[in-house]
Amino acid sequence: MTRSGAGGAALGRWLWPLLWTVLAIALVARATSRDATRGVILDHLEFGRRLLAGDDVYGPWRSDPDAPVRPLHAPYPPSYGLLTAPFAAVDALLGTRAARFCWALAQIAALAGIGWSLRRLTAGRAPAEAGSAWWHRLWLITFVLGARFILRDTHGGGGNLINVAFCLLAFVAAEGGRAGLAGALLGFSLATKPTQLWLLPVLLLLGHRRTVLWAVVAGVAAAGLTLLLQRFDVGPWLRWIEGSWSIATQRDPWADPALEFPPFEWMNQSLRFAVARWFGSVPPGFAARVEWGIAPPGLGLGVAAVGALARGLALALLAVLLVACHRRRGDPAARMWLFAGALVLSLLLSPLSWKAHHVALLPVLFLLAQDRRWFVLLGWFALCALPGRDLIDRFALYALPGREPIGDAADEWLNSVYVVTVWDIALLLLAVWCARRGAPRSGCR
Repeated sequence: MTRSGAGGAALGRWLWPLLWTVLAIALVARATSRDATRGVILDHLEFGRRLLAGDDVYGPWRSDPDAPVRPLHAPYPPSYGLLTAPFAAVDALLGTRAARFCWALAQIAALAGIGWSLRRLTAGRAPAEAGSAWWHRLWLITFVLGARFILRDTHGGGGNLINVAFCLLAFVAAEGGRAGLAGALLGFSLATKPTQLWLLPVLLLLGHRRTVLWAVVAGVAAAGLTLLLQRFDVGPWLRWIEGSWSIATQRDPWADPALEFPPFEWMNQSLRFAVARWFGSVPPGFAARVEWGIAPPGLGLGVAAVGALARGLALALLAVLLVACHRRRGDPAARMWLFAGALVLSLLLSPLSWKAHHVALLPVLFLLAQDRRWFVLLGWFALCALPGRDLIDRFALYALPGREPIGDAADEWLNSVYVVTVWDIALLLLAVWCARRGAPRSGCR
């Protein structure tokens, strides 16, 4: 190695850790300093407190002083309280600010776990001369591409980074032959937030039957512990199952869901709403929320036709992924692409797919960033996915000119054309295509 090369390596040994430390401090400080009377983190803390106390986890609640009273965390299973209960205990002992701080640290740990997992899963594919700096640059590119979703999840106190980290750590353990550990991690993740349920058939087809079995055992154990804490009251579980089934199968996607599950918002980038918007007709009340107007309009198909089209497209995307899993299960590089694709599919098929949920795109973005062929595509993704208020308001850059034109109005219009959902479909199909083509070339140098 030349003297300049050695100097660059020495610089990288402290420069990269310093960069990640500064980013972590900024994210934790940003989340901790938020108004203590607002944010979904307050829902989390109350949910955990009620589970520990044996109270009704779905009882009336209002975390935001300006919001109406509603059931607490209606779309979350009762076992979600197992994740939030430790932070509720911190809240009771040290106050909400300390609980926010600990939750933010957990999110940073989850980000680190995601990065570590992706590095392990792609080990040996970096250029020989690149060293660890190659991985740091690759993870920085991924962080920037997913910044909008990371900022949304960390600022509001979401648990999506934590669940994605559990899923990736489970896949690392499964690929390493530790089925029990993999099942425990995945089972806990699915018990607390079952958005990634579609990982189970993918893992089955990839040959991880024991992992799936242990995941089911862990999920049942989590449900049993929840019932124990709730004094064996099955009412909350029955309520959640009924509400989840109703929102997933309701005929008219625009109608208010049963049991006061979250009503439609344009930020919901679920596949069925994208189909309803483009192929059906947007109800006037929802159209009025888009300041720039619903343009272009949908095709005006009836509710039955839109529902059939949405179900058909969902089944087609699921079939494409599962067939690829069956055919490419013996290729280690393809398995990573297919697992990343399953995380993308979970966003499309979930009836509730908020922006913060899209931290599940980080693995597929990481894989794509390894190949120069996709740099133009990723640049276009950044232009489409990043505009809006998150990168402005979330960093309090209020002095920038034109804040309003690129703020709420543009953000809502982009939501209304479902640009993120279109990208979800494209990234899923690209992941399947790359799984068929094999490992990407190491081009991020």
